[in-house]
Amino acid sequence: MKNTIRVRIFFFLFGLILVAFGNALTIVSGAGNGLWTAAALGLAQLFGQPFALLWFWLGLLVILVNALLSRSLSWVNLVGEFSFVLFFSQLIHLFVTVLKQEWPIESVLSYAFRVMFVIFGIVLVCLGTSFYQRANLWMYPTDSLTDILAFKFFSGNPFKGQLLAFVPAVLLIVLTYLKTGDWVGIQLGTLLALFFNGPLIAFFHRHACPSLKHN
Repeated sequence: MKNTIRVRIFFFLFGLILVAFGNALTIVSGAGNGLWTAAALGLAQLFGQPFALLWFWLGLLVILVNALLSRSLSWVNLVGEFSFVLFFSQLIHLFVTVLKQEWPIESVLSYAFRVMFVIFGIVLVCLGTSFYQRANLWMYPTDSLTDILAFKFFSGNPFKGQLLAFVPAVLLIVLTYLKTGDWVGIQLGTLLALFFNGPLIAFFHRHACPSLKHN
């Protein structure tokens, strides 16, 4: 497979859809979410606003932080990441709405089955992330934040960069708990995402359409 621009656009969009649907599955399962998703869910509950809106504003805030940390401004990347956040937040909202209406997982399935949906959602998120990262058109702002922190403070170590990038999300989750008394979105699925996202993305880099290479 040649990494033509047409191929890269296809895998970017396909990856985006997979990540959005995977996130939607973890949300409607009610069995735990990734840290940034949990932070957005908590803020949505705290302020009584739609989840998609808080996800969008959270993404914009991370874009701003990235620009300040990198001390360089690429309008192409800025517009691309803005469009990414806007489209992604609306896509998650669409999938969550449809799933809740057509298949109310949280209210009809046992916790064990809901955990299975979380696992499936995490796998889809990691597969989609692998596709859009290798398409290398634009990165989601939180992924860019991990890269920036890794190279700015940890000599390119992605694990340490990711840990530091999680700090704002954790602070927002704690703030929400202090205000509402509820750990919104924090359950078993959160731990599974923390431990397995990195290894799964690396696995899919090697085994899911391996001819698709980083540009």
